[in-house]
Amino acid sequence: MKLEDIFPFPSGFLSIYLHKGPLKNDQIVQEFHTKNLIVANASKFMAKRMRPGTSWGAGITHLEVGTGVGDGTLQNPQAPSSLQTVLRTALARKPITSWTYLDTNGQATSTETNILQLTTTFLENEANGSLVEMGMFGGDATNTLGSGQIFNYKTVPVINKTNEYQLTFTWKITF
Repeated sequence: MKLEDIFPFPSGFLSIYLHKGPLKNDQIVQEFHTKNLIVANASKFMAKRMRPGTSWGAGITHLEVGTGVGDGTLQNPQAPSSLQTVLRTALARKPITSWTYLDTNGQATSTETNILQLTTTFLENEANGSLVEMGMFGGDATNTLGSGQIFNYKTVPVINKTNEYQLTFTWKITF
């Protein structure tokens, strides 16, 4: 029996919305809903955060997006690897704008649960380009691209973000 069968790793689910103006159903131009990859180093990140006396900084604090396709194409970027430590070609980074606990029905709650939803929106003038990769970072992460500890990583078919659109990421992580 594997250790992960006894102690399951966190799992994640990602929703991405390319939209005009504030996020509303009638303004969505493109959307994705997919499981995401919690990278191998995420368990080290969580262990460091749990150990008393360590100074590993904050939890998950930033979302980074990029244009790196690896060995793939814009429509089919190279599959994500659990060994990912940075984005292939980072383009933009922004602090997470909200953290919300969710109940087992996916509803926001003020009660602490094992499900955390993190949301970030890039405005019209931010992160413009042919986006295919994204990851959340924490620990000693700053606004500097690639800084901190990557927690999860995902690739998707190209999202062509221009100054005409906003781009919202809603990442749900179950611990």
